[in-house]
Amino acid sequence: MACKKASHPLLNFLPSSHPLSPSLPPPHPTVTVTMNERAIRITHGIIFLLVFLVGIITLGISGYLVGYYNKNGYPPQHNAAYRDRIRITLVASVWTCVFALFLGIGFQVAGHSLFMGILTHLIPMSIAFLLYLIGVSSLTALISKVSCDDPRQDFAKCQSVWSLMGAGWAETILVFIALVFIIGIAFKARAWGGVRRQTMYVD
Repeated sequence: MACKKASHPLLNFLPSSHPLSPSLPPPHPTVTVTMNERAIRITHGIIFLLVFLVGIITLGISGYLVGYYNKNGYPPQHNAAYRDRIRITLVASVWTCVFALFLGIGFQVAGHSLFMGILTHLIPMSIAFLLYLIGVSSLTALISKVSCDDPRQDFAKCQSVWSLMGAGWAETILVFIALVFIIGIAFKARAWGGVRRQTMYVD
C-alpha cells in the first residue's frame, strides 16, 4: 500500500517556489468566461432591442408614407426621387426589424450554437447598414433644402418625410454600433480558430 505523504502546518507558510511548499490547485478560469459571456449577452440584448424598436418606428413612418403617396400621389417635384428613396427606406426597415428580432431572440436562446454565430450576425446586419445608408443619405440630399414652413416648398406629409429622415439616421447609427460590436468579436475570433467556426461567445 502506498504511503500517504503527511503535510505539516508550517509548510503552508513557505513560499510557493519552495520545493517543500504544498501544491495549490490552479485558479479556475470559469469565472472570467462566465463574466465575458454575461457581458456579451447583455450587450447583445440591449443593442438589438434598440435596433428593433427604432426600426419599428422607421417602418411605421415609411410604410405610412408609401401607403399615403400610392393613394394620393407623390410630391409633384422630384416625384420618382421621393418614391424610390422612401421605398428603399421601407425595405431597409422591414429587413432590419425581421433580422433584429430573429437574432435578438435566437442568440438569447441558442447563443452557443454555430447557427447563431458571427457570420449569421455579420451578413444581414451589413446588408441592413448598406440599405439604410443608401436610402437615408439620398433622402437627406433630397429634402434637406426643403422647408415645410415655406408655402412654395411645402407638400403633403412634408413633416413626416423629415421625421422619416431623422428616424432613419438614428437607425443607421444603431445598426452601425451593432456592426462594430460584431466585428470586434470577429477580430477576437480570428485568434481562436476563425470567424466561420465561431459563435458570438468565441468558444
